[in-house]
Amino acid sequence: MWQSGVNPGRNGLGMPESRTGSMVSKQWGKETRNYFLDFLRETHFPEFTSHEGRGSPVADPEWLIMLIGVVAVKGKEKSYVGIHRLSTRYWQALCGKEVQAPPISARQLGERLKKIRFMPGSGAGYMQQIFPPKYLR
Repeated sequence: MWQSGVNPGRNGLGMPESRTGSMVSKQWGKETRNYFLDFLRETHFPEFTSHEGRGSPVADPEWLIMLIGVVAVKGKEKSYVGIHRLSTRYWQALCGKEVQAPPISARQLGERLKKIRFMPGSGAGYMQQIFPPKYLR
């Protein structure tokens, strides 16, 4: 290792790839997004524009942040950095046609997840109200 600067990992085959998102397929993401948005529409979830700082509108709606939390639980992410990495991987599928914005920064995503009381590794209360427990495993 010290000669090449590369950690050969177990069995000398290099470092294993991250499992981040291995539980999440693009198909699962699309189906979950559709189900989630249908649920929010059916329950008359307020489609409001939140403001950050001095009144500048935020491009990423609250439902998108909540959906990222759902994908993070399914992907078994246990850190805000991992959740950000996962969200950028699935950004197009999560946003659909409703959101035309670049991916949210890691710092902003962490702050927004904390505001909705999302805890990496365990999720948030809204998930148990919408999805059966087996769905997120």
